[in-house]
Amino acid sequence: MTAAATGRDALAGTVARVAADVPGVAFLRPGLVDLFRASARGGPPRAAGRSPAGVRVSRASGAGPWEVDVQIVVHRGRRALTVARAVRDAVTDALARTAPGAQVTVTVTNAV
Repeated sequence: MTAAATGRDALAGTVARVAADVPGVAFLRPGLVDLFRASARGGPPRAAGRSPAGVRVSRASGAGPWEVDVQIVVHRGRRALTVARAVRDAVTDALARTAPGAQVTVTVTNAV
């Protein structure tokens, strides 16, 4: 695993933890692999080096700012825009030291 991949995975883990803790977030949107694993009994644990479901971290160029995409599912009855803004602000604050200038996008994919 390269240093860039390790840094990206660490950022993704931080983003996932911070986003999941924001009030109004039910959970991060599961990926296709996670949906299949959930339907299988006793599936293997999440593979090391794989980004958490619902979080994508990338860079357009090696020196450019990190681009962070977070996909969340909100609790029904909560205002999706308010929750999305709170997630964006919390993630931006959490990355201020390790990834200054990160561009954070939050998408609400559903409500439960």
